[in-house]
Amino acid sequence: MNETNGKYYSGDLTNSTIENANLNETTIKYANMKNAQLTHVDLTGSTVRASNLSEMKVEGNAWWDMSMNQCDVFGLDFDAGTLEGAKFSNSHLVNLTFENCVIDGLIINGVAIKELIENHPDYRLNEGSVPQKKSYDEARNQI
Repeated sequence: MNETNGKYYSGDLTNSTIENANLNETTIKYANMKNAQLTHVDLTGSTVRASNLSEMKVEGNAWWDMSMNQCDVFGLDFDAGTLEGAKFSNSHLVNLTFENCVIDGLIINGVAIKELIENHPDYRLNEGSVPQKKSYDEARNQI
């Protein structure tokens, strides 16, 4: 199939595979993509709006300059990832748990959290369990 600017309505693509497809500037609306798999997909500049991402698994992806506005992420499990340069504003951050995380430069409401924790009388660091900081080159590839 080699068609551009096509419009498709009410199609059933259940169990289909789409490979090596150029979907640049494609709009997908009101689609049931439950249990779909997106692998090696470039979503640079894309927008996901008013969508149910419940129970979605996101593995081994880069989130450079990502913006999340008015999103609910109840039960988010973020393991072995990098949130360097991230900013949370006007957000409901209740019952969060940070374990074995590098927190250099973590600021909450103007308070440097690493210094606060290090000065707490019960603070004990197990340096062997803290992950090493990841480095990236100018092309945003992990070094």
